[in-house]
Amino acid sequence: MDNGIWATWYNLDLDKRENHISWLHNDYLPKILTHEGIAWAAHYEVDENDYKDRRDKIPHTKEAIPQGTQYICLVAATSPHIYYRKNSPLFIENQTVDTKNRFAERQESRTAILIEEERVTGPDYNQVSPGGVPAKAIQMGSYNMTTVENEIEIGKWYAQIRLPFVSEIKGAVRARKMVSTVGWAKHSVLYEFTSHEDRRNNIVRPFDPFSKKTIGETIHAPGSPSIGHRIWPPVE
Repeated sequence: MDNGIWATWYNLDLDKRENHISWLHNDYLPKILTHEGIAWAAHYEVDENDYKDRRDKIPHTKEAIPQGTQYICLVAATSPHIYYRKNSPLFIENQTVDTKNRFAERQESRTAILIEEERVTGPDYNQVSPGGVPAKAIQMGSYNMTTVENEIEIGKWYAQIRLPFVSEIKGAVRARKMVSTVGWAKHSVLYEFTSHEDRRNNIVRPFDPFSKKTIGETIHAPGSPSIGHRIWPPVE
């Protein structure tokens, strides 16, 4: 069970990237997997040019929130309440001095604690990564809706159109629709694919009128939706 996800979007200075990523992959993430209730962890580098033409047409927030877009770190737990217990790795008082210093290296860091609302598996679910880790190729969006009425419309869209569509397309591994218990964006969606080539060829298609209108009522977080390439665990 892995329906509580701690997501962090952030940037790194070029001169700190190699050292920070080495610490994250070789020290922090392996250790956090030993924490009670943690199911898996994954780290993604974002290709900010992929999907850019379509992303540029989507409304994004102008609020003064952290602007991190280069990396996404995901840590999944059996429940989001794992992150609110006294020994939570989310709490500053439970972090080592080294961890605090490393997290301080991250620029424009933005955090969310998400709970899964619904998931579907795709035709290529047999290629799911060991331990339930998300696939090597992901697309992750996070956003708010403009009105309560549009909250209902986006719910209809996922239930009746989007998730059924993703469950049938070649290269789709899994998709999760989530909502946040912490974070600027109320809604998030995580799509997993066997490759970004399959994603481009199969999921990127013209929207029907209902879909186009519904998507037009979203206000996305910076860089959303993000196109992620998994860099930990290593891709075989």
